[in-house]
Order: sequence, then structure tokens, then C-alpha cells
Amino acid sequence: MTKDALCKLLYRCEPDTPLAVLLERTPYDELLEIDAAQDGYRYIHHTDGKYCGIVSEGGFSRLMHFAAQNFVHPEDQTAYRAFVDRTTFRERMANSETPGAVAGEFRLLGTDGEWIWTRQLLVDGPVLGQPQGIVRCYLYDITAQKRRLAGEAPRRPAVRFNENTGLPEAMDFFRPAQEWLERQERQGDWCIIDLEIEQYKLFADWFGLESGRYLLSRVGAVLRRAAEEQGGMPGYLGHEEFCVILPYDKTRVEALYTELQAIVSSVSHIEGFSPMLGVAMLDGSASQIMDYYNRAALSIEELKQERHGHIRVYDADLHRRIAEEHRLLHEFQHALEDGQIRFWLQPQCRASNHRIVGAETLARWRRPDGVWVPPAVFVPILEKYSLVTQLDLFIWESVCRWMRSWLDGGGTLVPVSVNVSQIDIFSVDVPNALSNLMEKYSLDPNLMKVEITESAYAENTSTVRETVARLREKGFMVLMDDFGSGYSSLNMLRSLNVDLIKLDAQFLRMSREEQHKGISILESVVNMAKNLSTPIIVEGVETREQVEYLTDLGCRYVQGFYFHHPMPLEDFERLLSDTSGVDPHGFVFKPTQQLHAREFLDETIYSDAMLNNILGPVAFYNYKDGNVDIVRYNEQFYQMVGIEVEDMNARINHIQDYLYPEDRETFFQMLDHAAEHHVVGSRGVIRVYKPNGVLTWLSLQVYFTNEDESGKRFYASAEDVTELQYLSNDLPGGYYRCAQDEWFTFLFISRNFQEMTGFTEEEIQRRFSNRLINMVHPKDRALLLEQSRDLALGKLDKLKPYRVRRKRGDYIYVVDQCRLTDMYGAVCWQAMAIDITEVMKVRDQMRVLEKFFSDTILFLRRTPKGLKYEVAVHGLAPRLGLEALEFQKVLNSGELCTWVEGYQEGVPHAEYTERFAAGVAGGTRPLTLRLPDGREVHLTVRADRVDDDRDDLEYILILHEEEI
Repeated sequence: MTKDALCKLLYRCEPDTPLAVLLERTPYDELLEIDAAQDGYRYIHHTDGKYCGIVSEGGFSRLMHFAAQNFVHPEDQTAYRAFVDRTTFRERMANSETPGAVAGEFRLLGTDGEWIWTRQLLVDGPVLGQPQGIVRCYLYDITAQKRRLAGEAPRRPAVRFNENTGLPEAMDFFRPAQEWLERQERQGDWCIIDLEIEQYKLFADWFGLESGRYLLSRVGAVLRRAAEEQGGMPGYLGHEEFCVILPYDKTRVEALYTELQAIVSSVSHIEGFSPMLGVAMLDGSASQIMDYYNRAALSIEELKQERHGHIRVYDADLHRRIAEEHRLLHEFQHALEDGQIRFWLQPQCRASNHRIVGAETLARWRRPDGVWVPPAVFVPILEKYSLVTQLDLFIWESVCRWMRSWLDGGGTLVPVSVNVSQIDIFSVDVPNALSNLMEKYSLDPNLMKVEITESAYAENTSTVRETVARLREKGFMVLMDDFGSGYSSLNMLRSLNVDLIKLDAQFLRMSREEQHKGISILESVVNMAKNLSTPIIVEGVETREQVEYLTDLGCRYVQGFYFHHPMPLEDFERLLSDTSGVDPHGFVFKPTQQLHAREFLDETIYSDAMLNNILGPVAFYNYKDGNVDIVRYNEQFYQMVGIEVEDMNARINHIQDYLYPEDRETFFQMLDHAAEHHVVGSRGVIRVYKPNGVLTWLSLQVYFTNEDESGKRFYASAEDVTELQYLSNDLPGGYYRCAQDEWFTFLFISRNFQEMTGFTEEEIQRRFSNRLINMVHPKDRALLLEQSRDLALGKLDKLKPYRVRRKRGDYIYVVDQCRLTDMYGAVCWQAMAIDITEVMKVRDQMRVLEKFFSDTILFLRRTPKGLKYEVAVHGLAPRLGLEALEFQKVLNSGELCTWVEGYQEGVPHAEYTERFAAGVAGGTRPLTLRLPDGREVHLTVRADRVDDDRDDLEYILILHEEEI
């Protein structure tokens, strides 16, 4: 479990919540904001009637002097004066073990005349997103902890109510809710509702924090009234999240949503800010209120992902499916490390003699218990979560390692193909990655074929075109996989220039009524491939009749169960050892004569459907007197524009009226250019309005055909590039290209990069001499140069974060996804810079929280040898004067061990979980630790059951110094 997830559990905050908000969730008594430069201060929070002496006028120094003289314990006064000396704030915070924060412990006088032990935390402004010179002081009451160390019983803390919502805050809601659940005093059906305001952060940004607080207060009032009327229990979990326990009634829940929606609408008057309700039934299936809350929170997450509806009742089946996906992803990481995932090979054969000419690599996953995870199960999940590249990189190297070993043993190889996905192409530099593997294992690139699916070609033509070209330049054979799945076109085949086409035999597995059409299509594809001088491999061949038919048709290479099933390496090696069954010539193809355009007119070879699939969306246009009409179009064009027949017929005349105004002149210029350049025509991108007003980006390739008295005729192929335009303009980062020199001289700077830094292209040229290195923080420049050299040599996969200057004078952290490319002429860096400043802040802020969190947190895990625990946070160790290892020994030798003893291998999961639950007496119990010096420390332990994708993580135990 990550630290972010731990913060979510402890404070009910999002992982990216700023430190100021996280500290707001801690139980401080006082919060003071200090202006160190001006000697000013203001109280942000004050606990009335607890501490003596508040100075409401004058400067900070006067306040501290008065407090030190009158309200600080005499033994602590010297240390206290040094601690609150504002003239040394900056130096002490800079030199602190945790930069930006210092802490001290002092006794202050309470209004009842008793001394109160306090821990005071000073946090520098920039750490909290505040200006330099602003310091915040958080004051915590640690009397209970001190009394616990002295052997005294601590006092029960008072309930904290949020000032804005009037509702109990996180732990002050869950504690009584757990007690209520344990008392079993409810009758009928009850539920817990997790409530969030959709896009609340955006709401607060648009309408201001005051409107945001007003909205939260209104929501709190509604939940408080609903709870009072129905005998329920409300709570405020922080930020935009609420929780309430109510009797379950579908109508009442819907009415609650309607009332809350009306409040949101009255404040915003804009769609998109709505309450989301995750509902979990208190059905007796769990003993912890946190388990039920987690179910309701999970339902909220499902609403966010599906973006459909605003109320979701927890669905155990859906939860199990999602949990299985995440569990599989977790297992996948270990599977790669533990050798559970291996590659198998399926031979590819010459149809005429059945001899092996190559093989396709296929991933296989076998768990330690012998159960196979089907590729149809794990591959789609890896693709869904963009982790398939990890699998592919692993398979690629495994194949190379095996080929090197087989050759070293005297074996003979045939070309082996590996799969490359669209995700791979955009995640890594595939040509360099494979080329580096060839060099690492001293292999000839001719031994490896690269299979790329046809859909990847069609959706990202320019990027894939570059990848294919570079792969072929480096000596790899490239296959277009899944050819004929609906995206192919002659233009694509021509521009990509692949070495082989891989065709699925699906056309031969149709019903009797459809088989004739399927055969016709297959014959046409084969003939077209012949004319393009491109060999075909037909996969999925399962019967002798299919083999005979394909052989008669002229297909030379086939793959499928009729010849060989996918097999482990040992079986494939046995096949290779029999040289009589191996064709050492591999893939050979004798091209036919060059394709002639007039052959398209032969109706015995190509049907209309085949031509339409080849050509893609096309139309003929007539242009005269500044007006353009569509005179003919095919089915693919109609499907691409996505307009109903009635609308289409009404829009084929005067089509310039439906173009984006700024693009009309561009369109006319394209037609004029095509009329002047008959052979090459013209290409351009224009925007077209659909009937609903939505703009669609179309890329047109226009050719002039003829002219008569009715006007000029043009033929144009079209491609919908709307999504590509969005990607080019709305990527979450700044795209740029720069030269491969020591200055990283800019060659192109995107609009997003300029907006991210605040500098215009002209300002970057003038102020930084058009060099990226001059924008980089001086301390990061040497590292960036060194890493870029290693990245170019293939020693690194990516750059570490570095700082870039912004116009307002500060620096932002960026991480670059970059690679060398020569598609723009000279070799240059092509990069996408992502702003990760907030991520870096959170990392530093988490160190502060970990340092000052005073509890100890243990993770209880299930292992083959029993239940084990590990220390996640050693909060108590420094308080007890122990090192981490000493503290671990104290835990191992104490009664904590007896709680997890008694587990035996083979005991059902539910049974040993029950034993442990009984051992901690319903989730909490006292614990006594005996220290090395003989002292006994009395603690309270809370056990929270974990229900996430970690099936080995059973409980989180929190050892606390005061009662819960």
C-alpha cells in the first residue's frame, strides 16, 4: 500500500491533497499564521477555554514574550524562546532534517491551572503554497501521550465538529458509527452513503472558495436534518466528501439526491457540478463500519469511471470483477519476476510442403499452482491499464536470449515474429529497443519479424509510418497483422511499405450462406497482395480443405492448428532439430507484374465492396463560380461523416456553407492547386460542421479529373482526423523539438509548451537564445546533459525530472517523454514535457507527515507460513527513545505476536481471519509493551480490515498512545 493510500485511509484525503489540507485533518488545538518579516500574526483556529493568555493586539514577538513569561513551564522557557524566535525561522527550517518544518515540545498553562504538554510544528510558507516569509504554527495537545508514558490513564478526546459544515469530522464520525454498529440497535434496512460533489475543485476555482464553503455548509445542513429526522448519523470527511448513515429506502435516497442537486444548481447555475451518492447496505456481512464505507466509496469511483448516473448501490459482483482486474495486475508484476510468464511459439509453414519457415511468439502465464491464465483474459487487462508494454519488452528480450542460446548450442533458427502494439509505439522507441537487443545478444535483425496490427496503422499513420520505416532500415521484417479487419487502403499499404501481410482465415469460417462472399473477398485480397508484390501469411487455418484451397489460390504461407498448436520452447526446439521439416529459405516471394489502374475496372476481380474497402471514404466534387457540390460519394464516405440520409441529401449542394468560415478559402485553394498539379494533387485539413453544430476535422487528398461546361470535377479521399487534432492541441503537456546539441536548440515549440512556461516563442528566442538549456535550473543542467547522452546511447529509458523556468520567476518540475528522431530531416529530440511540480511537492510533503506522525502503523499479511506483520511507520519508536530495530524487537517479543499465532497451513481463510478478529476484540484492544529498560508502555490498537487488490494484506494495525 502506498503512502498516498495510507493518507487516504487516515485522513480521508485524495492522494494529491496539499500538505496544508492534510495538516488540517490532524487534531490541532491552535493554528497561528506568522508574518516573520513584519512581526505580524493572525489566529486561523483557536480552542476556546483551554489555554491561558491570548494577546489580541501587538506583534508576534510581544505575544511570544508574554507567553514565555506567564504561560510556559519554567523548565521549558529557554527552549521555547529559541523555538519562537522569528529571526531564525528561515535558517532553522532550511537546516532541519525535514527541510521546511521544525517541531518542539513544551508545557503550556491551561485555564484549569494544569500544565498541558504540547507539540508545536512550524511549517515554512512555500512548503504549504504560501509566500516566502509566512510561517504556520500548528499546536497539538500530547498530554495523553505523556501520561501514557508515565503510566497514567489518558483522557478521552473531545469530539471535533467541522466549523463550516457543523458535522463531526472523520474519526469523530467513524468512532461512534463503529460503536453504533456493534450495539446492533437498528431495525430494518440501513445503509451508509458516501457523498461527493462532482468536480468540486473546479467549482471552487470558478466560483471562489467562499461559494465552495457555502455549498458545503448547505450540504452539511441537509445531511444533518436528514439524520435527525430518520435517526441517522452524519459526518464530514474533508474536502468535498461527506458520509451519512440512514435507514435505506430507494425513494428517500433519490429524494435526498434531488434536494442536494437543487442546492448545487442554485449556487452554480451550470451543468456538471452534481452530487454523487455511493450507497452500501449495512447487511451484516462485515463487522467494521470502515468496510461498509469502503464499499460506498468504491461505488463513487465506479460512477466517476462510467460517467452515467449519480446514485450507485454497491454491487458485490462488479466489485469482485474490478478487484480481480487489480489483483491480476498486482500478480502480473510478480509473475514477470518469478518466471511465471514465458513465451511459446506457433510455427508458420510453407503451404506446399508443410515445412517450417518461421514462428510467432505468444505470451503464456502459468501460476505457481499450475493454473493457466488465458491470454484472452490478461492481455486485454494489460492493454486497458497501459501495462502491455512491460509484457512486450519482457517477451522481446526473452526471445533474443533464447535465440542466442540456441545458436550457441549449434542450432539453426527460422525468423521469429514478436508483437508490437499501438501502446508500445507511443511508450518506447521500438526500433531502438529491438536494435539494442540485437546488438546485446549479437543477433542478425533478419531473424526477427515485427507484427503490428492493421488498426494501429490506420489510427496513427504518420507515427507508425516512421516506426515501420526505421524498423526496416535497421534490418527487421515488418508484418501487417489482422489485415482486412476494416481499416485497409491502398494508400496506407503504399506509404507503409510492409514486408508481409498477415490475413486471418475468418472469411473461410462463415455460414454457408455467407461463405461465397467470404471466399470472393479473400480471393480479391490475395490478388491485390500479389499485385503489390507483398507476400501473405494466412493464420487460423484449421482444416485440410482450407489448406488445399489456399494453396490453389496461391497462398504460400499458413499458420494454424492444422499444422501446429502454440508450443513451449522444448517442443519447438525438437521441431527445429529435425532439419527435414525446416525450410531454411524462410519467406520468399516472386512478385507479379506491377499493378495497373485499369485493373480496377475488371469486375471479375474486384467487387464494389472490395474497391470501397480499398479506397476508403471518397467523393467526387463539382466546382464552379465559387460553389462546390458533391456529385457522388461511396458508403464509406457516408459512414465517416456520420450524417443521417435526410441531412446528407440536404447538404451535398453548396458544401462550402457547412465548412468552418476560416477554412473555406483553404478549401478553394486546395481545389485550385489540385487543378494545376494533376499528378500530385493537393492535401489539406478542413473543419466541417455536423447538423448538431459539432466540428469534424477532415484530411482531404484532392485530384483533378476533368472540366466541362458544368464546372471542374475533382476526386478526393477523406479521413476523419478529429481525434488527431485533439491530441495535437490538447495533450496534457508541452510538445517541442530541439537539436541534438549541448544547448538543446529549439526547432519547434508548441502552444502548450508556451502556455506551460508562460513565455511566448519570441520571448524564448530573445531571452534564452532559443535554447532549452538556458531555461533549465542551473543545478539541473549537467544532469540533463549527462542523461540525454545516456538516453541517446540506449543506456536509459527516460529522463529524471528537472526544473524549467517560468515567466513569473519560479521553476516547475517537468518530466520528458522524449526520443531521437530523424523524421524532420536532421536527427533531433522529439519530446513531450509534463508538469509534475505538484507531484514533487507531495513527495516532500509526505516526508513531513511521516516524520511528525506519532502513531505506529503495522501491515498484517498472509504468507504460506502464517500471518506476519511488518512495521510501515515507526511513529512511536522515537517517542519511546528506541531505534527502529530495537522497537521491532520489542514488538516481536511482546504479546502482539500471540495475536497472530495459532495459524496453521491449510486452515480456511475465513477461519483464521475470524480468529484474529476475535483476538483484537472487535477491532480495538489495549496492548502492553515491555521496553528493554523494564518500563511498560500501555497502548491502544485499532485493527482495520483491508479490502483491496492486495490479497496478502489482511489488516492495518494502528498503535496509538491514547484511547480511540
